[in-house]
Amino acid sequence: MDCSMTSSILSANYNTILFEFGVILVTSKILYALLRNVYQPRVFSDLLLGIVLAQFRVLSLTNAINLVFGKIGGFVFAPYLFALGVEMDPGALLDASSGDAVVAYAGILSTSVLVTLFHAPLMHSGSGVVHERSLRAFLALAAALANTASPVLTRLATDLKIAKTAVGRLAVGAGLASDMFTTMLIAVGSMIWRDVGSESPSGGGSPMVQPVLMAAVLVVVIVSAFVSRAMAEWVGGRNPEGRRMRGFDLSLVALAAAALCWLSSALRLDVNMAAFLVGLAFPSEGRVSRLLVSKINFVLSSFVLPLYVAHVCLQLRQTTDDIEVAGLARTEGFRAYVMQLPFPWWKVFFVTAMGTMGKLVGSAAAGLLQGLGCLEALALGMLLNVKGYFHIYCAQAAAGIITDKSFMAIIFMVALNVAVTPMVGMGIASWARRSVQWRLMGLQHHDPATELRLVVGLRGPQDVPTFSFLMEVLRWGGGRGELAAYAVDMVQLTDQTAAAIVKGGGFDGVTVVDEEVSEMRKLIGEALDAYQAECGDAVKVRRLLALSSFPDMHSDICICAEDAMAALVLLPFHKAQRVDGSMDTGHHGFRLVNQKVLQLAPCSVAVVVDRGLGQQKLHQDQKCPVAVVFIGGADDREALTLAALVSKHPGVRLTALRVVQNAAAQARAKARTSLFESKSRRCVQPGASSAVGQEEAQMQVDDKFFAEYYRKHVAGSKGGVGYMEKHVADGAELVAVLRGMQAEYRLFVVGRGRDRNSVLTEGLDEWAECLELGPVGDILASSDFSTTASVLVVQQYDAKKHYKVIDEEFMPL
Repeated sequence: MDCSMTSSILSANYNTILFEFGVILVTSKILYALLRNVYQPRVFSDLLLGIVLAQFRVLSLTNAINLVFGKIGGFVFAPYLFALGVEMDPGALLDASSGDAVVAYAGILSTSVLVTLFHAPLMHSGSGVVHERSLRAFLALAAALANTASPVLTRLATDLKIAKTAVGRLAVGAGLASDMFTTMLIAVGSMIWRDVGSESPSGGGSPMVQPVLMAAVLVVVIVSAFVSRAMAEWVGGRNPEGRRMRGFDLSLVALAAAALCWLSSALRLDVNMAAFLVGLAFPSEGRVSRLLVSKINFVLSSFVLPLYVAHVCLQLRQTTDDIEVAGLARTEGFRAYVMQLPFPWWKVFFVTAMGTMGKLVGSAAAGLLQGLGCLEALALGMLLNVKGYFHIYCAQAAAGIITDKSFMAIIFMVALNVAVTPMVGMGIASWARRSVQWRLMGLQHHDPATELRLVVGLRGPQDVPTFSFLMEVLRWGGGRGELAAYAVDMVQLTDQTAAAIVKGGGFDGVTVVDEEVSEMRKLIGEALDAYQAECGDAVKVRRLLALSSFPDMHSDICICAEDAMAALVLLPFHKAQRVDGSMDTGHHGFRLVNQKVLQLAPCSVAVVVDRGLGQQKLHQDQKCPVAVVFIGGADDREALTLAALVSKHPGVRLTALRVVQNAAAQARAKARTSLFESKSRRCVQPGASSAVGQEEAQMQVDDKFFAEYYRKHVAGSKGGVGYMEKHVADGAELVAVLRGMQAEYRLFVVGRGRDRNSVLTEGLDEWAECLELGPVGDILASSDFSTTASVLVVQQYDAKKHYKVIDEEFMPL
């Protein structure tokens, strides 16, 4: 009977714990999804939830969390610090000549100097922030305030699209160096003062005990470096590139790392600091390290850290603020929920001001020396002042050093700091956009004597052959066949990829170490390298990463096009061809990206509907047949300009098809024009008359542009460019003409037709499945069209959008 009652009580406790943990995790997920719209990182949503739960104490959450974390709380932060150590390269600290290290050291030094100057109020026994007046307390506070939460900063730089700016790259690199150096200082301090306050016999034994234990820990760390590299090579040999990593092998590596951490903690080193030192000893590069970091960070951010932050905010603390003043011993105080103590406003302000001013002075001064402007240098200092989970851990671990109201002040300081930092990042992004030199960007405005610049969006290695073909035929239209391509790998930002974000190299401030993403980017790189090697120095390919959710991915592409001053953005169609030749249903996320880029791009855009174009070989003896369709409008003129560039390649046979109205279509067009004019006279609608005038002006521009094209490329090409003219009455006849050509050509170049108001395309929009391609492009991209003819839908850049004017006469000269 007693056994059954005990079993039911335990079962009830477990059910309560699981339910309450589920409430915390689900609520944290929802809160993060809402706050993510204003670019708040996950640590802010976790802190906000913890503070709210601590204030209202819903259900019995306090008991459940304290019950579990009372058992595992001592080492729950060890995986976080281990993954943080694996991401870091200790050799970077020795590279004092790098800008990252200079900025990091300057920020740490200035913060330490500021803490030294104000050590008296900070370490006041009655009202100070630090309860213990000792060297270890002073150094721990200085290191904690000087520390930068590099994982939070890296994620913010990704979300705010500043990782590719000069300030963003410098902030990410300096943040990682600052985080590594200060955390190493805290780890070394925990080795030196490991027995302070301990009543164990070893604490007051031989003076040789401490040096021996420190030497033993260093030996373990050195052994960890050799063991980890040997295991990484062994596991890499068992799991070659291109094959999925065996879970058993990865578990062995994790088990070996845990054993090394336990061995260090057995030498009376804090297990969390031991995990960080062992992580530093692990190789930061390699497939095994990348997988370990991504898996650990995903589990921590999704499950462990929200519960840990809630535990920290909900825990009972021994209030030490007024104990010594009352003449009591520390053990004679009372216990209270720390978040329900009187709010220490002045401590929150004081701690926040200390950390912010320290980082601003040192980092901003170093930023100025690195060539940044004043505002950029100040923004750099604010970014490097960002706090995160590690500061929450430090506040909890320093229970005997800081007062409980100071603990509360640090928690609110972290929340306030993290909430403000995204605003600084948004300011950097807007400032960087304003500082970019703007000019008219598009194929019609491109100087043929200069290299052609393209931005190419890639979803995976399957897109590379087709885009290599297009880059090859387009580069012959540039000056001396030169082309600069910015290949953007489009990667969706999910919880799993977010957990694998680390500092990147080159133009990208960050990169992703997730196995699937790394494998995809490796295959894309190999294919692009092969194309570049084939073309030689005439083609320059720069790799970039667009790491965003689908609603925001267009910003990465548009920013890249603006920074590169590209003339054209090439994007893959969201549908792919099946084995039977039909088109699949497509990917909604990539369709959203295409729609937003077409709407907001700072240059011309072309969407590629691929039907095996990458398999087409360019030979002078067997030329690739290409057709450009011209009906009228700015987009068709841009398509004709692109076709003129393509026609210069010796392996391309271009045919220009001009579709004009026959007698019946002309009669309908005149009737529609007279109807508009009569309505404008009767109803006094100036919009109708202006629309008619704009249509007539557009037709005149089209005739003049095509006549010039015909003179240069058809009449003057000595048979190199073909020409056809088809007279049609309506959209049905237009579709019939295009269907009659589908078997003869491998590529159709058409304009999107945004501003086209032709009777030849009337009614086609009603049946369109993909309106972003325009009426003609949608027909050519449909599954019942050709199975071998690819399509290039071109949209001309509208300069009026940039200047926000309603007519070209208001454009600046």
